[in-house]
Amino acid sequence: MKKILLIALVLLLSVSLFGCTSRVNGAQPKEEGQNKAEPQQTDKSDEEAAASLVEGFGSKLQLVSLLAPKDIVEKSMKENYGNFVSEALIAKWISDPLNAPGRLTSSPWPDRIEVLSIVKLSEDTYEVKGKIIEVTSTEKESGGIAAKRPITLMIKKFNNNWLIDDVTLGAYEETDSVVN
Repeated sequence: MKKILLIALVLLLSVSLFGCTSRVNGAQPKEEGQNKAEPQQTDKSDEEAAASLVEGFGSKLQLVSLLAPKDIVEKSMKENYGNFVSEALIAKWISDPLNAPGRLTSSPWPDRIEVLSIVKLSEDTYEVKGKIIEVTSTEKESGGIAAKRPITLMIKKFNNNWLIDDVTLGAYEETDSVVN
C-alpha cells in the first residue's frame, strides 16, 4: 500500500513540475480564442482610430480656403491639418493647393467626410474610402447634400500616431440634394 501511495505521489509531483517548467520556459497554456482575441481587438481599435482621424480631418476642410494667397494657405493647412496629416503631405498640398481637399468656394463648402470602408493593408497602414460631403446654408438646415466627392486616404502610423499620408480625390458626383 505504501508503494502505491508513493508512486501516486511521485506521479502527481511529476505532473505538477512538468506544468511549472513549461511556464518557466515561456510556454503559456492556451485558452480557447486567446491568440485570436488580441489582434482582433488591436485591429478594431486601430480601425476606430483611423475612422476618427478621417472624421476629424473632414471637420477641418471648410477652414482651409484653397484659393487664398499661398502664405495664408500654408498657415491655414499647418494649423488645421497639422494634427491629422503628415508633414510631407502638407508640403505637397502647399505646393499644389488645387489638388488638396479644402474649401474652393464660399458655397457650397466641405462639411464632413463620411467613412465608407476601412481596409488594413499592413500593421501600420490602412486605406480609408469615403465621401466628402459639401453643403450650403440650405442643406445645413435641411440635412441635404449640395455636392459629394469620393476620397481615398492612406493612414499610416508614425511614432505611435496615426496620420493621413496620402489622399486621392475623385470627381464630383451628382446629387439630388436629398436628406440623408
